[in-house]
This record gives sequence, C-alpha cells and structure tokens, in this order.
Amino acid sequence: MKKETSCINAKVVIEYIREHHENSLPSLLADLDPELDSLPDAVDFLQDPNNWISCSIIVKLFSRAKAILNDPMAAYKIAKYAVEKTSLGYTQGIIIKALWSTRKGLKNLQRINDKWNKSKRVELVDITRKEAVVRLHWDPEMELSKDMCLFNQGSYTFMPLVWGSRPLELTETCCFFEGASYCEYHLRWSIQNRLHEIYSRFFTSKSVLMETIQEMEEDKKIIKRKYEEVNLLNLELNDKIRQLMAIQETGKAILSVLDLDQLLTVIMNILSNVCQIHRAMIMLVNDEAGYLEYLYALGFNGRIPDAVKEYRVPLNRVSNILARVASTGRPEYVPEVVSSSLSKDNIILTHGNPRSVFVIPLITRSKVIGVIATDAADGEELSGETRRTMEVFSPQIAIAIENARLYSKLQEQMSELKKSHALLSRTEKFAFLGNLAARLAHEIKNPMTAIETFLQMLPQKYDDKEFREDFHTIALEETRRVNGLITELLDLVKKRETHFEFNDIHDLIDKMILLVSPRSKAKKIEVIRRFSPHIGQVWLDSEKIKEVILNLLSNALEFTRTGGTIEIATRIDGEKEKQRTICIEVTDDGDGIPESMIETIFDPYFTTKHKSSIHKGTGLGLFIAHKNMQDHGGSIEVRSKINEGTTFVLSLPVSPLSTRPEYGE
Repeated sequence: MKKETSCINAKVVIEYIREHHENSLPSLLADLDPELDSLPDAVDFLQDPNNWISCSIIVKLFSRAKAILNDPMAAYKIAKYAVEKTSLGYTQGIIIKALWSTRKGLKNLQRINDKWNKSKRVELVDITRKEAVVRLHWDPEMELSKDMCLFNQGSYTFMPLVWGSRPLELTETCCFFEGASYCEYHLRWSIQNRLHEIYSRFFTSKSVLMETIQEMEEDKKIIKRKYEEVNLLNLELNDKIRQLMAIQETGKAILSVLDLDQLLTVIMNILSNVCQIHRAMIMLVNDEAGYLEYLYALGFNGRIPDAVKEYRVPLNRVSNILARVASTGRPEYVPEVVSSSLSKDNIILTHGNPRSVFVIPLITRSKVIGVIATDAADGEELSGETRRTMEVFSPQIAIAIENARLYSKLQEQMSELKKSHALLSRTEKFAFLGNLAARLAHEIKNPMTAIETFLQMLPQKYDDKEFREDFHTIALEETRRVNGLITELLDLVKKRETHFEFNDIHDLIDKMILLVSPRSKAKKIEVIRRFSPHIGQVWLDSEKIKEVILNLLSNALEFTRTGGTIEIATRIDGEKEKQRTICIEVTDDGDGIPESMIETIFDPYFTTKHKSSIHKGTGLGLFIAHKNMQDHGGSIEVRSKINEGTTFVLSLPVSPLSTRPEYGE
C-alpha cells in the first residue's frame, strides 16, 4: 500500500459517517484494500493520524460517503465538519491556530499541505490584505477524484473559523478534474479591525498553549497504548521466532533420519515438545489394498492395544474422518467429540476417549500418503496455534516418512542385488571355467592326437629315418604348444602382486618397440612414435604395463600388412590434477575388427586368429591386458573400422592417490 496521504483525512470521513449515518459504517469500510483487510483493526488504523494510506482509499471513502448520504457535496460538508469539530487533529489544528490570521494561514498552505498530503503541490499565485489566488497542482500519477477538490474547497473556505474569523468567499475559476492543468481558487475575506487582531493573537496564543498541553497528554496516552501494543507484538514475535527455529531444527532432524523406526520416534517427540501433543497416531495409505493402516502411535496409556494396531479404514468410507481427510487432502477438526456426528463405537474413540479430534493429511509430491490423528493433552481443546503448527510440520513429516520408506525399499533391493550379484558371479565363474576347460581341451587335443598318431606308427616305421626326424620335429612343436597353453593358463589364474613405482612410460614403450623390431623389420612395417613432452614419471607396475604394450604391438604387427605403419602416441587428458589420465594409443592400418566382435575381444580365449592360416593365438592376450589395466585403476578400449585399421586406447591415472589397494589384490 502506497503512502500518499495521512489517515487524518480518512479519520474525518469515518467520524462524519459515524455521526450522521452510523449504520452505514461497515459498508463504508468493507473491502477498501487487501492490506487493510488483513489488519486486526482496520478502523483503528484509519483513524490514527500517524499512519499513511494511498489516495485510492481516500477516493473510495469519499465516493462511498457520497452514496451513503446521497449528497454530491458530501466531501465539501465533511471538510466543514472537520474544521468545526477540530477533527483536523491536534497537531494540524494547533499549527493552523498558531497562524492566527487568514493571510498568514494562506502563506503557509504548502507547509501545512506537505505534512499530511503528497497528492498535490500548493501555489500561492497572488495575495493582498483581503484577496488571494491559490492553485492546486495535482499529481497525475496518483488516483484522484473531484471529491478531493471539494474537500480542499471546504477546508480553505472554513479555515478562518479556527481562529474565530468568518468563512472565506471561494470561487473556482478552473478545475483539474474538468480538464484544466490545475485547480485555481479565488479567495476573499473581510478586513478585521486592529483591536480584534490583537485580541485574536492574545487568545490564540493561549489557546495554542492549552491545546499543546492537551495534545501532549493525548500523546502520552497514545504512546502508552502503542508501547503496550508493540510489547505484545514483540512477545508474539519472539514466540513465532522460537517456533520457526524449532520448526527449522526439527525439520532438519526429521529429514536427516532414514531409519523408519527411529524417524517415528523423532516425529512423536517433536509433536510432544513443540506442539504440546501427547497422544497421536499415524496411519498410511496402502494403495494396493485400498485402505489406511496403522503405522505408529503414542499416548495410549502405555502399550498400544492390538485392536488399534490392526485397525484398517477403507479409503472409500467417507463417513470416517480419517478416510475423508485422506481422500480430500484437507485437515478436519472436531472440537467436541461428544456432540459431533463421529461414530462413538469407533475403535480409536473407544480406546482413546478424546474430547477433541484433529486429523491432518500427510502430503508429498501432491499425493496423500497418510494421516496424523491427534487430540489435546488433559482433555482440552486444541488451540488454533497448535493446529497451524502441525499443518506446517505435516509436509516435512510426509517427506521424511516417504524418504524412509524409499530408503528401506532401496536397502531391500540392494540386499537382493548383492545376492543376485553373488549368484551371477558364481555362475559366471562356473561358465568361465567350463568355457576354459572346453577351449583348453580343444587346444590340447589336437597336438596330442598328432603325437598319438606318430606313436602308433613308430613301431612299423622305426627304421625310416625321415619318418623319425619328422616325428621328432612335429612332436617337439606340439609339446611346446601344449606347454605354452599351460603356461598362459597358469599366468591367468595365479595371483600376481602389483608393485607400483614411478617409471618413464616412454622409455618403457621404446623397450617394447625394440623387442618387436625384428618382426617389424621383417615385414617392413614403420613404427611411428608421437610422445607428449608433458608426460613425466608415471605411477605404474612396469612389468604389467610392458605385458600390455607388448601384446598390443604383437597383435598390430600380425594384422598390419607388409609395408604398413603402426603408430603409438601418448597424451594427457583432464583438467583437474586428481582426474587427469595418461592416454596411450596403439594404431595399426590392418583389416580392422568386425563390429559384431568388438564387445567380445576382451573375453578369455576369444580370438580370430584360429580362423586364419597366417595368424595363430590362444585368445588370452587381450584378456590379460584388460586385467592388468584394471589392476592400475585404468581401462583399455578399442576403436576399429573394417579395412581402415584398429586403435587400442589405454588410460592410466596420473595421481598415485588413484591407485587403490584393491587394484593389487
């Protein structure tokens, strides 16, 4: 509400209507302004000269007064009434009286106006001993009306009555409310003799002094009353602050508890301590069954009766207050159970025997999940303040209960997930062992069959030197092949400890390139290095990383055509120190890997080499490389396109903090 004019003007209208048409006072003051309507005593506010209101309220008051009195000149007559009854207020009356003459009063119009009005500017155009011209420049930004002009005409006309003179003669020559730029008044008054002027000054000064004393006495009463009001408001405000702080702290406590049983105890303690509730019951909606069911209760003289715990209320039974609140989502209060329409045979009423009942819904995410039913301690009625406090608490209680239920459900799901994961892990292990046994049997059977065949033929061809030499060569190769398979299997299953230390990754890669150089030179393959100069010492297990690099280089050499190229590059990814990683990319320009095989190339014993007469392998190399990278807390990924080549990307954490103990287990 804007502060544009003093309530001294509203006070005049109220007093006039109260004296001339008292029954119409409610219609005069109804629905003036939302802010006024919210005050406990709007009439008292409008009659306090120290308060200010918007011009729109004054416009409404004049308009309603005009309608009530059926008089278009009501505003003019109200101004006359204000002067005659000194309803201008003590301060305003004293100021005007202190001027003691019309001429002096007109010279101070702007000063008087500024103290109680911001809607206009007063201009004294001309003044003589018995005439004056005054202009009122109204603020076009404010809500104004012709009634305000009439009120000012009445005030100026009858102003001399304050110091015992006769009314002025006022003529309006132009009006702002009829299209002019301002309102202009021509004023005339009769000249008083010198004796009357001296007499007026003397008695006016005495009158001002007496009224000043009277005003001070009135002000003392007002100050005392205001002090009492402010003190009362301070007490209420302190209570509100304590209550809000309690709500805030208890809200935090509620929302921080996830165990449902512990949460319910906390909720009941809050209801007892903050809301002074010593008996309450929480019931939740069972959506599947379509009823409210007991969850928790407090204050049934010790042990909760089994009948209360087993109590169920169908949601469609709207005659029951609990079901009705759950359906409508609106709280209900029954101050007197005895005289109410509640069923006296209800289990809760017979066991609790309450005097009053208050049921409030528990709502979260626009859904009612349950209700809280309570009554006051010592058989008293629940106060409005207690009910309002519970309404503030109820959404937090609803959220907390829902969170606790979700947490409990999540715990159950996590427990089931752990069981499923353990079962799946065992299943995968069995499947892996079965697959491993099948593949190992297949890989060993072929060389053993060849050796067996030669052994069967040896007695007949023992004297055949060429046969013996061929047999020796093939048996030795196949035996080495079986031995290699067994060695790889042992490397796979044995538990190798990880030994981390700072090492030069580029030096390590150079050594692996040198190791495969005979093969790369034989196929005329160029190995290109693109090393980042920003990479220094890296925290790693050098033996395991060597194994990874060697495996990737060996694969690249096998699948790269003669005269092709292999590129190995390093770089640093990530901005934050603890999130930075070192990336090693090994790229060949071979045939590429089919998209259907990308997801399975790291599986044990998966290989495409057995399909080729050129390439040979067991399918354990990439599986071991993947495991070694996991031991470092890193990863290995692959990008490949048919006929364009393949790139393997290794990612290693830069920071030693990223190396967790479990990586070496």
